[in-house]
Amino acid sequence: MGITGGDTRCSSGRRSYIVASEWTRFLYGCRRSSRRMGRGLAAMQVLLSLQLLLAVTNAPAMVKAITDAGDIAALVQVKLAINTASILPSSCVGSWSFSVDPCDHLGSPQFTCGIECSPAIGGVSRVIGLNLEPAGYHGTLSPYVGNLSALQTIIISGNNFEGSIPATLGQLTDLLQLDLSSNSFTGFLPESLGLLSNLGYLSVANNLLEGNIPLSFNNLIEVTRMSLDRNQLSGPIPILSGMRSLTYIDASFNNLTGHLPWGYPPRLNYLALGQNQLAGRLPELLGNLTSLAVLDLRSNQLWGSIEDFIFDLPSLQQLNLSHNNFSQLSFTNRTGANSQLVSIDLSSNMLQGPLPDFLGFMKMLNVLSLQSNMFTGPIPYNYALKAANALPASNQLQQLYLDSNFLTGEVPSPFLSISNNITASFVNNCLENCPQLLSFCQGGGQRSPNECQAIHQTP
Repeated sequence: MGITGGDTRCSSGRRSYIVASEWTRFLYGCRRSSRRMGRGLAAMQVLLSLQLLLAVTNAPAMVKAITDAGDIAALVQVKLAINTASILPSSCVGSWSFSVDPCDHLGSPQFTCGIECSPAIGGVSRVIGLNLEPAGYHGTLSPYVGNLSALQTIIISGNNFEGSIPATLGQLTDLLQLDLSSNSFTGFLPESLGLLSNLGYLSVANNLLEGNIPLSFNNLIEVTRMSLDRNQLSGPIPILSGMRSLTYIDASFNNLTGHLPWGYPPRLNYLALGQNQLAGRLPELLGNLTSLAVLDLRSNQLWGSIEDFIFDLPSLQQLNLSHNNFSQLSFTNRTGANSQLVSIDLSSNMLQGPLPDFLGFMKMLNVLSLQSNMFTGPIPYNYALKAANALPASNQLQQLYLDSNFLTGEVPSPFLSISNNITASFVNNCLENCPQLLSFCQGGGQRSPNECQAIHQTP
């Protein structure tokens, strides 16, 4: 049901020819209806009156209305909710002139861009797309957008829209794509968004949203990509296993707390929850995500052991568990030969013990960062062979960061004769000899004997 109420023409529209005087009667009915709603829109309707009066004054005696009248009324409200000072004449909204029919003048000087319309059925077209370019629009997204009941896409990213996200968006059951990213929306994510059963793409990234991720999102069974990152969302991550089509979720750079979810959509291939306040261990159910290609859990408060199942994921290419509190790296009789991992970042944890030898046998691995941990013992010889591109059927290791550990022994000899430049760092360890002529020994020295001795005396 539309939010206008009163005169049915304010929500569904009368499909006929509209004469100038008809516009006035139509407007008057909408104004009376709005007053009955008691929503404080009197000032807005005065502006609407002036705008439509000017339109009628300059309009032809009769205009063929092929756009649903309710859609026209909703578009008027969408424009009125945008700060007029931010509507440049050259912008899409700047071309919206309601002296003509919107769908009948797409691409014309009056409606150059900003909307899409369906083919006319029974002489009437519906607005199916609201696509506003990043032109610096400032203002709110009118709740009347929920009256554009045939909408399939809303794309208003890269502007300065503020205020809350209208709960009336939940009325748009035909919506396939909703992109509100890179604006200044505040308040909570509406629970009503969980009613969008046909939605395939959802992005509210880079706003100022707060509160919890709605439990109703688990009902979005058709969403394949969901971006919630760079907001101020808080609370636990709800179970999202009901989002059976979801392949991509980014909720990084928020204030999410609690444990990692114990249920995941089966097709997930991108999971980014970094830069939050999540705690606890890695759930073993992550091992069931056979399509997962990217796992980014950096900068949280995760702890315990990094178990073998992470490296067993058959499709995993990028793994970032840096800046957490992991203390152990579990591995038993592993070769890494079948791994698809290209990049591994386990830096800035509290990992102890020897460097894992199997990482050097991963054929696809290009980037390995183990810096700022508590690793001890020598640098594995196969790390040097891989960096020197001397392992058969294996990609060269192009970046290797082992600095700020407690590694001992000599630098393996293949490092001393690498002809291809690699980016690496071995400084701030306990190595016996790290020649300064090597780039990866420059930028700092080794730890003092007292520091190196202390780590071996720590129980």
